[in-house]
Amino acid sequence: MENTEKAKRKRYDNECALPEYCFTHYLEPGYKDEQILIETCEAVTEKKSDSELVKFQEFPEVKAACIFHKGSYDNFPETYAVILRYIEENGYEICGNIRENYIDGVWNKEREEDWLSEIQIPIL
Repeated sequence: MENTEKAKRKRYDNECALPEYCFTHYLEPGYKDEQILIETCEAVTEKKSDSELVKFQEFPEVKAACIFHKGSYDNFPETYAVILRYIEENGYEICGNIRENYIDGVWNKEREEDWLSEIQIPIL
C-alpha cells in the first residue's frame, strides 16, 4: 500500500463505540443469490468527515422485529422464515433495510454452533 493511502486510512481511524456494535444491511429489497448490494456499518465514538474509504451516517431509531440466530450462516433461511412469518401473521409491514448483526463468529468462537447473530427487520 502506498504511503499516501496509509496516511488517508490513518486520518480516518476511529474508535469503536462500546459495547461494540456493527451490522450489515441490505440496500435492495427482496432476495438475491448474487450481486448483492450491502453496506457494513460500525458504531464509532465520533463522527468525522467522509473520505473515499469511510462514510459517516446516522441511522434513525426504528421499530424492528428481531430474532437471534445461533449457529452456521448456512441456516439463515430457516431463521428468516420464522421472523418473516411472524411479521406477516401479526399484520406488520417491512419499512426499511434488513440488518444482520454478527455478535459472535469465527473471530471469537471456535465452534460454528456457538456463533450468534441477530436479524433485525424494520416494521410498521
